[in-house]
Amino acid sequence: MFRKDYLLRMMEEMTEAIGKAFTLRQQRKHTEALSELDELMRRQFGMNLSLLNSLPAEDVIEMFRFRGVIEVDNLQQAARLIEEEAYIYQEKARVEGIDDREKMEAEDAGLVRLMRALHFYLYAMNHGANRELLQVPERIEEVIAQIQGYELPARTEKQLALYREQQARYDAAENSWYRLLHLGTEYPVQYVADARAFYERLTKLTDEQLEQGGLPRDEVEEGLTQVEALESKRQQVNE
Repeated sequence: MFRKDYLLRMMEEMTEAIGKAFTLRQQRKHTEALSELDELMRRQFGMNLSLLNSLPAEDVIEMFRFRGVIEVDNLQQAARLIEEEAYIYQEKARVEGIDDREKMEAEDAGLVRLMRALHFYLYAMNHGANRELLQVPERIEEVIAQIQGYELPARTEKQLALYREQQARYDAAENSWYRLLHLGTEYPVQYVADARAFYERLTKLTDEQLEQGGLPRDEVEEGLTQVEALESKRQQVNE
């Protein structure tokens, strides 16, 4: 009960701060709007938004570890603040009279923050966050729509693949694994074993489940065969 009250209190503070930030960005008071979000971040989590946007995503996630467990409900709330920060930068980029350099910098800042918010949302959902707290599934789809056409960081693509599998959208999950498998052998992290594990999990499902997920059994078996062949080929190259 105590934890539930604590989360609800944090949500109330966040809703109020985001409302203030929204009003300020409508008034084109972008600096003040960013300060409102940053102050809430400091108050609730003892860190600022600049830190969250400068550190590697994995390091930020570790900052939400308490007694050996990542507090994913807190992480998704931080993601919501980063998402709102992105919209402030998007609004700033649309202000008339700013030069091209300022506009491009604001657009880039907004895009980077949307990517980061998406990563934290996905990680939180993949690790048992409360789905109703912020209606995160809806927020995820909104952010994805915002960044459509841009290539996701590999670590985020992996989280998206796992999330789509969790949703039983197996065809969409396969699309993410496909992109990860074609990063090239020079990429520092390889995802062949992860992709094989994905197909192996699917082989244990019923034909009806696979059909509903958009990935019939013959396509699952074909995908598994291709991944195993790729894995074998890369092992031979490394020998």
